[in-house]
Amino acid sequence: MGKGNRTKQQQAANILSGTGKKRNAGKKREMPTWAGTLIVVLVLVAVVLFSVFCILNSRGVFLRNKTIVKSEHFEVNVPMMSYMVYTEYQNWVNNYQNSGYMQYIKGEGGDGLNTSLPLREQNYSVTTDSATGATTTVTWFDYFANQAASSVEQVIVLCEQAHSLGITLTEEELAKIDSSIQMIELYAAYSGYTTSGYLAAMYGKGVGLKDVREMTELIELATKMTNLKTEEFKNGATDVRVDNYYNENKKDLDIYVDFIAYTFVATFTPTASSEADADAKNEEAYEKYEDDKALYQERVDALAACTTAEEFCDLLIEYLIEDGMTEVEAIQKQSDAHNINYERDELDIDLEDWLFDTESPVQAGDTTALKDKGSEAREEDEEGGYVYKKANATYTACFVLKPVHRDDAYLQNVGHILFKTDTFKDIKDASGLSKLSGKTKELAQSLLDKGQTVSSENMAKALVELMIAEGKMVTKTAENGETYYYMEKDAFEAYAKEYTEDSGVFYEDVKRGDMVSEFDAWLYDDARIQNEVSPSAVKTTYGHHIMFYNGHTDEINWRVAASEAIATKEYEDWYKAASSACVIDVTAEYWAKIN
Repeated sequence: MGKGNRTKQQQAANILSGTGKKRNAGKKREMPTWAGTLIVVLVLVAVVLFSVFCILNSRGVFLRNKTIVKSEHFEVNVPMMSYMVYTEYQNWVNNYQNSGYMQYIKGEGGDGLNTSLPLREQNYSVTTDSATGATTTVTWFDYFANQAASSVEQVIVLCEQAHSLGITLTEEELAKIDSSIQMIELYAAYSGYTTSGYLAAMYGKGVGLKDVREMTELIELATKMTNLKTEEFKNGATDVRVDNYYNENKKDLDIYVDFIAYTFVATFTPTASSEADADAKNEEAYEKYEDDKALYQERVDALAACTTAEEFCDLLIEYLIEDGMTEVEAIQKQSDAHNINYERDELDIDLEDWLFDTESPVQAGDTTALKDKGSEAREEDEEGGYVYKKANATYTACFVLKPVHRDDAYLQNVGHILFKTDTFKDIKDASGLSKLSGKTKELAQSLLDKGQTVSSENMAKALVELMIAEGKMVTKTAENGETYYYMEKDAFEAYAKEYTEDSGVFYEDVKRGDMVSEFDAWLYDDARIQNEVSPSAVKTTYGHHIMFYNGHTDEINWRVAASEAIATKEYEDWYKAASSACVIDVTAEYWAKIN
């Protein structure tokens, strides 16, 4: 190797190792201060921009530019639709969560709703087409989204109609919306949330007060349009039209029967073969069972031979006293046997078939005796003995007071004080009173002081006793000589404000069927007298109600039903035409933005 080559290699090694000098190289240049600062600034700007993007995205700024549903004058964006989807969800949960069977509500092949999991991760239904083999999966999100989409479509159609007629929300109506928005802010703060955090938790990412307000305004405008058209169609249901409707639709309005019916039941319960003298005991019980059957057949035949309701009731009371009831108990039992405005329950029973027979309609004063012997109480075995088993036989007598008819009763006005079952069921001692307050807490404490159980029933009894003791609830004598409890309306309302758990005290224009059956039965009893108060609370699925009868209106049930049917049909026809004329565009891919 020549000297020249060695020198070049050495120079290269020196340069690579940093020990030599680069030929013709100047001093190494350092990065300018301004360049480093610029890089830091750019990084910070990028971080800030990303943070701003995340904040704006979480607040729905970008989602608001994405419209899912749009018509000529109105649109619903992603956050607004998210609000609707999760409103449907929350309403569904509130309706079914305490029912005990929410988990069983599901579609074919699906699972019950789990409120702890995201809706998109749960299947409402999974079905397979038998012909194609294709599987269709509907998530619980899809389920509520479909309901929300249907609701929004109706809202948009109605808002377009309102726009075409120049109908808008008044300042007063907008002020009510303002109040509802303020309540959201207050509730969020009360629950320990920021308003945006609360809305995101309740209605999905990106939903803000602006979205809730805009959707609420659309809903209120649509509701206003519906109410105006409904009122218009109701006003158009004149008396002549109502009468014509009745004549054309008697089968839908003539649905009630008034009658008295009582059923005697003969029962046989065998003695277990393992017991001593089982055969003798069973034979004795069987003979009594057969005697009871013969007796009850004789009784219902005699009752069916009665020609007046009074005769029927007197004879029934006589039989009940024979069976060991006191006279008071027997009178109450025959009173309970009266069925006024009884509507067919579609039960497969002979009595209903007879009462509602259209080919041979019953008339007032008609009677019948019906027997259902059920299964046999004993059968012969292979050895010539008997095998006994549990059995019963029923014998029913019925007297028709009024054949199939329409509901001629007036709409009723009523007040009540409600003590809910759930409120009081777990109160065992004074420590359980912490969830109560005011007069209600004092009343519950008085029960504990007396060593009584705190329950909705006992709370109602205690309040009745208090109202009597304070002289506000007094007895009076009706024209028929019967006594009843009376109270001034203002006095009842004063107690209700202190004790009731219902949001309302008085209800007006109550149609038959508007309330639960027990509530309805008390209210529509023909014996009700103005300002009458129930001394025994009426028990319903909600709890115990102290009832106040506030008289009736001038409107009759069947006429109201006919009027509503006319108005409903006309509204449905109007809406169908409005919907056909309304062009709505849907951007389906934006549904994926809701979470």
